[in-house]
This record gives sequence, C-alpha cells and structure tokens, in this order.
Amino acid sequence: MKAHVNRQFIKEVEKVFSSRYPFLKIEFPKVGVRWLSEVEEVDGRKWRRQAEDILDSEVGLGDGMTVGELEVRLGELLGVPLVILRRSGNFWIETSMTRNWTLKEQNDHGQELTGGSGG
Repeated sequence: MKAHVNRQFIKEVEKVFSSRYPFLKIEFPKVGVRWLSEVEEVDGRKWRRQAEDILDSEVGLGDGMTVGELEVRLGELLGVPLVILRRSGNFWIETSMTRNWTLKEQNDHGQELTGGSGG
C-alpha cells in the first residue's frame, strides 16, 4: 500500500519519528521528488495520526528494527528515497556504515556522542 505522500504528511512522519528517537532523524529529499501538491485543507492532527499509523502498523517501527530495515520498509511504502541520520554533537551524520544497528542502538549512541542532551 502506498501512502498519500505530500509534503505535510512527510513532515509529520519526520516529527513522529524524531519524537520517538530524538537522536535520530529521517530526511527526505527536498528536491528531485514530485510531491503531491493537492493537500486537503484539514486539521493537522489527521496527518499526525496517519503518520503514526503508517510507522506503527505498516512499517512496524520499534527499538529492535535496524536502520536498514526501516529504510527499506518506509522507502517501499512511501515510494520516495530517504536517509536516516544520527546526531553526533552538533552535527547529523549518515548511518550508512551502521545500517545493521538497531534504532535503539543508534539512538543510544547518538545520545552518548551528544552528551545526553536531547533535540
């Protein structure tokens, strides 16, 4: 099932993910992707609920999931490229060399590298 992918929805996916893993973030391309422009004028909570449903039900987001699994599942579902970044101090670095680490391991490592302060 492909989700209704528009910029508002993508922003909510990024927010939901970052609220669960504050030392990780999903980054979708800003250019090169044709985002749907016909956005319904609805309460933003609808997009938030849809993002939570997609991550929980369709993707199966959880601490034991690896970065590689998340990239594949979410990429297939949304049909757009994405990259997972880990916080390292004041910088965000790609996790391409540690794709086999779980989200919990990545997030915990980001917390260690950042001195324990969130967001």
